[in-house]
Amino acid sequence: MTLSLEEKNKEIVRTYHETLWGKGDKSAIEIYWSPEAEVHMTDFDGTAIDVVREDVDRYFGAFTDQKTTIHHLVAEGDQVVLNWSTTGKHIGPYGDVAATGKDITMAGMDLLRLKDGKIVECWSMWDGLSVYDQLGVLKIG
Repeated sequence: MTLSLEEKNKEIVRTYHETLWGKGDKSAIEIYWSPEAEVHMTDFDGTAIDVVREDVDRYFGAFTDQKTTIHHLVAEGDQVVLNWSTTGKHIGPYGDVAATGKDITMAGMDLLRLKDGKIVECWSMWDGLSVYDQLGVLKIG
């Protein structure tokens, strides 16, 4: 049975996400991202590969015992929407917040465009306010 483009792209995104964000294996950046890729993410500028590497370093420097969960993968044409959450323990600086030792859950959604098996564009949104609330820095509600 031959997989459709959408199914192939979903499997690429699943494997990428589990490898990078689940296992912390940064080789996934070079494997799954095109060198010319664009990323659209709050407070990050630069080439996609540099932005993703910076985000990974920031996250894995701040949290340990991470567990990532993929809730939904939806594909249409060359685009895949990834709905995810991750948990971890806050053990290092996260922005201006020193380690608290608290467990957090972070949720987000990415829209990824793929070409020839590589990510060429990404729009990423995650609930940062909830993370700061869980760390006790910002009270929501």
